[in-house]
Amino acid sequence: MRIWFNRGFSLAPIAGLMRAADPALDVFVSVSPKSARYPGPTATWVDGGAEGEAGHDPEAYLAWVRATIAAHAIDLFVPTRHRAMLAAADLPCRVHLPASPAVLQLLDDKYTFAEVVADEDYHLPTHLVRGAADLEALIAQWPDDGAGICVKPRNGVNGLGFWRLDDVSPMLHLQQPDWRKIQTAQYLAALREQEARGPIDEIVAMAFLPGPEISFDILADHGRLLKYAARTKLANGHQHIASAHPLEPALTAIVRRFELHGLVNAQFRRAIDGSWKLLEINARPAGGVIYADQVGCRLVADWAGLLTGRLTADTIDRSAIDTEVAFATVVQDLAA
Repeated sequence: MRIWFNRGFSLAPIAGLMRAADPALDVFVSVSPKSARYPGPTATWVDGGAEGEAGHDPEAYLAWVRATIAAHAIDLFVPTRHRAMLAAADLPCRVHLPASPAVLQLLDDKYTFAEVVADEDYHLPTHLVRGAADLEALIAQWPDDGAGICVKPRNGVNGLGFWRLDDVSPMLHLQQPDWRKIQTAQYLAALREQEARGPIDEIVAMAFLPGPEISFDILADHGRLLKYAARTKLANGHQHIASAHPLEPALTAIVRRFELHGLVNAQFRRAIDGSWKLLEINARPAGGVIYADQVGCRLVADWAGLLTGRLTADTIDRSAIDTEVAFATVVQDLAA
């Protein structure tokens, strides 16, 4: 069987884990023109053609996808780019989506998603910011409870655009960008300048949660939670990985409510009052899922089995895992 992933995060190690679990499986990935090629897939292509030229035109991209499926005899296509268009297209192979197109659109919209789950205990109050005036008004009425404000784009992935508004050095966001802290006055000034140049992309604002943060890698089958790994990010840079967690009932309800399917991710963080709040649901595998598989959770391996039909939802094993992992940096020579 042949599976193709277009774009996404950590696809090379995910492909490698799938192929290790099933040597008869071929897994292909397509990446942006400037992306490095990592070992793991059967082959890696430039998404959209030789220079990615088809990626700029939806109709040309769809034609390229059809031609690629036919040329490489792809049995199953797992898109993370142009999902709505590809789900509606008549493609010459099966297409795997982690949820319905309507749910995928909802999950991509952080404000609307927060409003939809406003009746849940894990709801994180989220405010829509359409400009500097909105943010200034929100700051003026923000409760003095010790939880500062953080902001991020209404639509976005991978933490892009996330900032904590704080009374810090004016140079901190330049000297230590990984801390993701910026003076409130500087952020407001940037918003005002952008508004003077033209419309801004909408922003959401919410309380910054002190943590810890837990990333749940979830394997689901049409709204049924099969197994998961809870990866808690520790202060020492390690991760604690466990196959059982007290938030399991919430995970079960979330998977059922949004009819999640395949390998997805949900992120929770502890609030200042000790409660757990849902930050977001990522309708794709998280890059860190490979750590869970490396300690025996077999989420990626079993996902491959479900995709190929080698396994069924009722034959998924749920081994008990409870361990801590550390990380090391290595230098790797990459092909052009």
